[in-house]
Amino acid sequence: MFRVGLTEFVQTPWSIRIRDAMFNALNMNKNINCEIIENYPEQKYDILILVGIRSLSKRKLDINRLRQNVKIIIEIGDSGLDPRRTNEDYYFYFIPTDKPLFNHYIYLPKFIDNHYLYPEQSEKISVFVDHYGCGSQTEQEKQISIRAILYIFNNLKKYRNEIDIYFHSPKGIELNPETITIPADKKNYYKNIEFEEITKIYRKCHFFFPTHRESQGMLAQEIGACGGLTIMQKWMYPIETHHQFEHLLYDFENFVDFRRLLDICQKKGFIQKNRDKVIKNCSISQFNNVLNDKIEMIISKHF
Repeated sequence: MFRVGLTEFVQTPWSIRIRDAMFNALNMNKNINCEIIENYPEQKYDILILVGIRSLSKRKLDINRLRQNVKIIIEIGDSGLDPRRTNEDYYFYFIPTDKPLFNHYIYLPKFIDNHYLYPEQSEKISVFVDHYGCGSQTEQEKQISIRAILYIFNNLKKYRNEIDIYFHSPKGIELNPETITIPADKKNYYKNIEFEEITKIYRKCHFFFPTHRESQGMLAQEIGACGGLTIMQKWMYPIETHHQFEHLLYDFENFVDFRRLLDICQKKGFIQKNRDKVIKNCSISQFNNVLNDKIEMIISKHF
């Protein structure tokens, strides 16, 4: 029996979901005993997975202290092209690439949770507009995000009697807001909402408009699993992930033909097509299988 530890040094909603998914997946394997721990391990583990983005460098962890009780250390990150080398033995990344930068980089497919993500649309067309992008965005990207929000609402205003618009703002989820407020407080640019609560909105949506650059974000895939179509600019999601969800592209010079889309989304098969595309590429079962395969590969190589 091989022991695998999952440890977090800073918990975020994303890291908790990844941790729990890994815990459930690895404990399906009869040869593995997986445990969730906090901070540095105090017991012996064959493999330790640092749940979080580049924890070794970002949290300035003591590698010698980690290795006192661990044989193999696995880091997690976004990109297979990340040039940063720390002291990890392996690195799991989530944005697909044909040529990862180093031989110890291993791709894991990101996943959606279909227990909460499924179609529940009503007859009235619903649109979800994402929040202003602050976070890790550059100042130029922040200004483009503001421009995107205003551009989206300006182009949708002629359809306001035909659709419901859900906007994620500092107030929470606003339904059909009369005015769009870009927050002056850049630390509180949107109200955080529990995943189980906000998915109630996702399930209603026929269309999703991202508004900023995503790296780890999975909202397009999550709303796609609920049957929604993403309408975005090319730079908003990593190009390597575009195949994972049904989408249409626009730019600041040419918006989509939204009138045509209102007709298309009411046709049979529209919602199921969007959902099927995401399930094919981002299912939890696919994640479970790949994770177990990669852990077994590491075990066979080192033990």
